[in-house]
Amino acid sequence: MKIFWLLTIAILIQTDVHAAECPPTTTSIQLLLDEAFIPGAAFIVVNSTGIIYEQGIGYHTPPIFKDRRPIDPSSSIFLLASISKTFVGVAAMQMVESNRLKLDVDINQYLGPQMKLIHPHYPNKTITMRNLLSHSSGIRQNIVEEYKLYVPGDDFTKRNLSDVITMYLSHENSWLPVPPGNLTYYSNIGTGLAAHIIELLAGISFEEYVREKILKPLDIDTNNASYRLSTFQNNQINLVDHYIYNASWLESFQQLAPYFNFSRAENSSDWFYAPFFSFTIYPAGMLRMTAHSLSKFLRSFLNNFHNILHNPQSIDEMLSISPQMSYVNMSNVEFSLGWYWEIFDGRRFIGHDGSLPGVRTSMMANEKRNLGVIILTNGDIIKNDEQAQKVKDTIVHLMIKLFDCFETKTNSAFHQHINIIYIWWTISILYFLK
Repeated sequence: MKIFWLLTIAILIQTDVHAAECPPTTTSIQLLLDEAFIPGAAFIVVNSTGIIYEQGIGYHTPPIFKDRRPIDPSSSIFLLASISKTFVGVAAMQMVESNRLKLDVDINQYLGPQMKLIHPHYPNKTITMRNLLSHSSGIRQNIVEEYKLYVPGDDFTKRNLSDVITMYLSHENSWLPVPPGNLTYYSNIGTGLAAHIIELLAGISFEEYVREKILKPLDIDTNNASYRLSTFQNNQINLVDHYIYNASWLESFQQLAPYFNFSRAENSSDWFYAPFFSFTIYPAGMLRMTAHSLSKFLRSFLNNFHNILHNPQSIDEMLSISPQMSYVNMSNVEFSLGWYWEIFDGRRFIGHDGSLPGVRTSMMANEKRNLGVIILTNGDIIKNDEQAQKVKDTIVHLMIKLFDCFETKTNSAFHQHINIIYIWWTISILYFLK
């Protein structure tokens, strides 16, 4: 009888320890967020059949405010930042399936003579849709011009993508000194140009295309998922605010990007506020929705987008990697079409992250694509300093922890079940042999 109780207690202790470690406790996550000055975050883990973990931790605003709205994965609306680019990749593959787009032909046959684009240093080299989606078009980041793309509110609707792109690419500094297809260089303008081609082929704006061809078929509520702030005018309370820690950067930001209208937060010397803004190349980063809504998109991805892509080869094409070298220091990233592969701790993941002032997001699936993790936060990495690195490292750490937990949870449960059977079998043998 003594052996019986000892073994029973051991089983219970083992079960409790496992439950306490996986998933990480809200207290432990909150501590990590506080240390990185991330006010709040929404976490979701999905497999191919549904959500297996959903948690909101922290708040819409920093701790300088008395009344703070808690993060809720089902209602808190985040700016997705560059996760938005994955929607461009999916839209492109839909165009390929409808035989309106070819990935490897000169994009000028889609743009027409009024917007003919030629690499100024390599006029005989063609730029393709594959180049645009994999960031190998020869377009570079022109910081001076890119900051001009940020505008208040919904002012992005006052300009069309064609005019914005033409103006940006008219500057020689907006082009790499290499031909298209040779090197990769992350480009918001390139993604915007890909989206513009899609809207020309579809005959509707890109935001309308995403709403009708991606969001609605995935049963994502279009009243709470949009590129426009005006969509949320009756639900502004759920929009997650953008604050940046370390107000010593405020003056520099105000000079570099006056269009943001950054201002010091009330009663605080440590935080400054970034009012809601938009980006004239909106397909590259301005989609807003809840983590819960985004989980429908990621879950569909784990199922090969069977409800919005109809050719099994489409997902393989979208995730394929062309031979590439990085022009900048991104050796752990390989670009596919609107998505990228990245290595963390020796393991490959596929997805996208995003960052804008007061925004840091991540949406990743494991290499087998049987598990996905979404982390949406109001952290900030724009300053690209030690504090920014802390934010990045914290989100990656939590992402890996969730993958570790839920990738092994099924196996652990199975092995624990086997162990329990073995222990009870041993008890039975001992009982009858005594």
